[in-house]
Amino acid sequence: MADAPTLPQQLKQYLDALRAAGVEYVAKAGPAPSRKSAPIVVASAVIPAVDPLAERRTNLKLLADGIQNCARCLELFSTRTQTISGVGPISAEVAFLGDGPDSVDDRAGEPFRGDAGTWLAPALVALGLERKQVYLLNATRCRAPGKRFPTAKECANCRDYLVRELELARPKVICCLGTLTAQTLLQTTESIAALRGKVFDHTGIPVICTFHPAYLLKNPKSAADAASDLEFLKRILGT
Repeated sequence: MADAPTLPQQLKQYLDALRAAGVEYVAKAGPAPSRKSAPIVVASAVIPAVDPLAERRTNLKLLADGIQNCARCLELFSTRTQTISGVGPISAEVAFLGDGPDSVDDRAGEPFRGDAGTWLAPALVALGLERKQVYLLNATRCRAPGKRFPTAKECANCRDYLVRELELARPKVICCLGTLTAQTLLQTTESIAALRGKVFDHTGIPVICTFHPAYLLKNPKSAADAASDLEFLKRILGT
């Protein structure tokens, strides 16, 4: 009858078996860790890289969806067809900011399709840009009833939406159209006459101001001044 393996032989056989199984290191024996202090081993996982532009687009969509049920302005809430959020590419060359959608925008579900769109088309030609290259949005998200402009209070009610949208869209330059729009964004009481021809700042984004499209349609004599504002914008854009 063969002799039973000695303790060293048993240990060697055990280590050989571990090595055959692919184990190359065995920790030195020590006191058993307490249940409280026992280390927890968590398996590592590969976290996919996040596309920041895609994330901003997603957040813009979530913002627009969240505004759909907004009832901060009872009159606008009760007469609108839908809320109108901004459209255009992320980090556009310029964002044109109006005061509020008109009845055409309200039906189309997109800003700058009515009177403001009539002004926008030749303005873009002067800038050498296309509609798809700019970001278009309004200070308010709802059409005011009748043909009236939104009030300062209605713009103030919507301002946090505006600030968040600009934060996500992050255009290179913002062009405010009209006194109320400029006053809402810049938190000023200055008139458009005092604001034109200057560069302001909104969270690091240059801001310029020009006339409201409705004003220009009624006052064609101001067209030369508006053209000068667009030349000023071109210089800021470096085009």
